[in-house]
Amino acid sequence: MNVRAKGAAVGAAALVIGLTTGGMTTYPGDLDPKEIYERSAPVTVHVLGKTGSGSGFVYDADRGLIATAAHVVQGEASLKAVVGDRPPAPVRVVGIDPCEDLAVLAFTSPQPDLKAAEFGDSKDVQAADEVVALGYPASLGSQGESQKPAFTSGSVQNPAVQDAEPSTSLPRYPSTIQHSATINPGNSGGPLFNSDDKVVGINVLSVSGDTQGQFYSISSDHARPILDALAGGQIKNDPGWYLKAVDDPTVVEDFATEYQADVEATQKRLVDKGVTGVLVVDVASNSPADKAKLGPMDVMTGMKDSPVESVGEVCDVLQSAGPGETVPVEGVYTYDDPQENIAFGDVWNTNVVLSKNSGAGGAG
Repeated sequence: MNVRAKGAAVGAAALVIGLTTGGMTTYPGDLDPKEIYERSAPVTVHVLGKTGSGSGFVYDADRGLIATAAHVVQGEASLKAVVGDRPPAPVRVVGIDPCEDLAVLAFTSPQPDLKAAEFGDSKDVQAADEVVALGYPASLGSQGESQKPAFTSGSVQNPAVQDAEPSTSLPRYPSTIQHSATINPGNSGGPLFNSDDKVVGINVLSVSGDTQGQFYSISSDHARPILDALAGGQIKNDPGWYLKAVDDPTVVEDFATEYQADVEATQKRLVDKGVTGVLVVDVASNSPADKAKLGPMDVMTGMKDSPVESVGEVCDVLQSAGPGETVPVEGVYTYDDPQENIAFGDVWNTNVVLSKNSGAGGAG
């Protein structure tokens, strides 16, 4: 099936809730949420793609570096960033690691008088501490040239959640802070501040369904060394594909409207047939995945002779692979082609040659 993906869906599904103060730990001299907002709104960034938007924050003013979540920028052919009242300015991806869900962007031209956020030590975060999340909820609009960031506040529920795997379409998160400061659609990639106005987390997740009011941010202590490596140009764990689990009900939303009926029908056929694996939503041009002839609506069921049923399992393979390694990939066809003697569900095989750029992935 030749389909065109809309790009990665950004943000976590959540609803705006009222601000609460009960149960939070406060100390003399701590800033209140409004003070944190006023001080930190100028460093919070609205990241704009052609098919979606998200958030980030400036953390190195001299170099114009922005930290964000990888899923905010995956699948986007071009990106712009809005800081405060400035007009949208082009940015490029300096480094990305989808398996850590982290990326570093940089302005393509100098931005005078930028302000930068300061990192705090997430190891010092304790349960019941007050935190503030800043970002640009998608409900505010798609382009946001005159918008201001929104903020929510809450308290830390668990300061050290390890190996969280919230969805089969997301990677595992080795170190996160669980809190009640709402992360809305579009807030992903934005900063989580402690009461000293220091970044202790990068917002990535909300939990929906039966569990309400739980939101997760990658801890700053875990993120900072990864961001340093990405700022040096590291492209890791990124063969150039954007994946979702075969049974993910949100898959159809990632494709252009004219293809959604076909995508939905194909997904139902796969699920009815009992196929488990990951679906290729999009592939970057000239990437290792593209060179392996992978494309939208291909289904991967195995890598290196191991079954893969989730993005987390794909990341397990990538993180254990070496730069330049050839990774055998197995999958099944999602269409019938009598002329080529191909039937829906037949097995195919290919090899993905990982980039030699400092890690298991990249477009080089």
